[in-house]
Amino acid sequence: MSVELAFPEDRDLVKRLKLRDSQAMVALYDKYGGLVYSVVFRAVANQAIAEDLTQETFFRIWNRIHTFDEERGRLEAWLVTVARNRAFDYLRSMRNRPAQVATRLEDLEHAGFFVSSDNQAERIAQENAVAEALKNLNQDQREVIELTHFQGMTQTEIAEKLAKPLGTVKGLVRSALKNLRAAAAGTPKGGDVQ
Repeated sequence: MSVELAFPEDRDLVKRLKLRDSQAMVALYDKYGGLVYSVVFRAVANQAIAEDLTQETFFRIWNRIHTFDEERGRLEAWLVTVARNRAFDYLRSMRNRPAQVATRLEDLEHAGFFVSSDNQAERIAQENAVAEALKNLNQDQREVIELTHFQGMTQTEIAEKLAKPLGTVKGLVRSALKNLRAAAAGTPKGGDVQ
């Protein structure tokens, strides 16, 4: 079944958007705003940031609609790709900011592991230690952590991308997380952390 027959209202929306019809943008947002928001929110896990990035995503769509080719795929899939890419761009931009990196690390393996104290000074010191630990990971460990936790790839996808055995990728993720946990707990890099 062709894209044209399956999604005639999307095809009409695309035509109107390419003609710079602002009401088409309203209709697009009404139809796909929830989907775009959910894709972004799943990546950034912050409501306010997800709302801002959703708006930015629709702004990008408005400015780049001329690049969409309805013969190559569905509008919905393109919107999801634009949203996901915007979220990943945001996460990459935050990677060098210790507080943001540490916040994202709370979700790595065991929620709440990196938050061990209500004391603000201790939390900041802990976040700085984790950010420093990220810098101190070897290149392979840092790469798998970035691909897994900042780009949302599965370990199988990472193994394919890096042309490494799945077991190797799993080992790299485990050792990287162990080093990051040790840094968060204030123990030496080689410390035995469970």
